[in-house]
Amino acid sequence: MSKWFARATVALALVAGAVAACGQLMFYTSNEGRFSVQFPVGEVKQDTEQVNLKGGDTTTLHEFWVEQGEGNISYMVMYSDYPPDYANREPQQVLAGTRDGAVKNKTLLSDIEISLNGVPGREFTAKDDNWNYTVRQYLKGKRLYQLIVVSNHDHPAVFISDYLNSFKIF
Repeated sequence: MSKWFARATVALALVAGAVAACGQLMFYTSNEGRFSVQFPVGEVKQDTEQVNLKGGDTTTLHEFWVEQGEGNISYMVMYSDYPPDYANREPQQVLAGTRDGAVKNKTLLSDIEISLNGVPGREFTAKDDNWNYTVRQYLKGKRLYQLIVVSNHDHPAVFISDYLNSFKIF
């Protein structure tokens, strides 16, 4: 076998592997939510629910998710719009407050300030006795976006970085 043929075979194998990996994610766009993301391949489920806020206000939480591993892994995007008089603090203070609510009764493992094309964000990880949580949240104006990957300790999530890094706000 020539060196050229061996190199070409390796290159084709690498390309085929990259194409196969791309086939494990699917594009999803919510025009109403003004976002796009690449979920792992599966049925995208949707729901909405009313959430009570401090001070008696409410907001509608819009949820989109794909489950894998018989419900042991979930990739979720949620968004909600705060009322006009709510969340008037600095964006990182608002995001720290939502983080604190999310990690109640969990162990916070990491927490960093991030941004997405100038939109303030926060990424944190946490765990409890059964589950691992990876969360990215962004506050664009009064809209809070949350990307959450939840996985059982015995069923680690495979696409965390690809999923989180694919998120776009428009």
